[in-house]
Amino acid sequence: MNVRESEFSSSELFKEIRETAEREGVKFFEQYKDLVEDLIEEKRIYGFFSDHEDLDQIKRGLESRWPEINNLAQKEPPKEGRLN
Repeated sequence: MNVRESEFSSSELFKEIRETAEREGVKFFEQYKDLVEDLIEEKRIYGFFSDHEDLDQIKRGLESRWPEINNLAQKEPPKEGRLN
């Protein structure tokens, strides 16, 4: 895998994580870490990652983007039917 493919993969992974976090209402870092862990494991099972990829590094990279998710969660308007 070349650098361009790796960057695209990281970008696509984060996009999927961001969409899931928004849909599930993730508000805390521990929830986000679980989401990252689950997505990485799912992608590994389905062969998205090669045996040579450093999954811990990918996880750390995605976890380091928590502030972006947290900012989105704080700006999110209340969902219809939910009390805050």
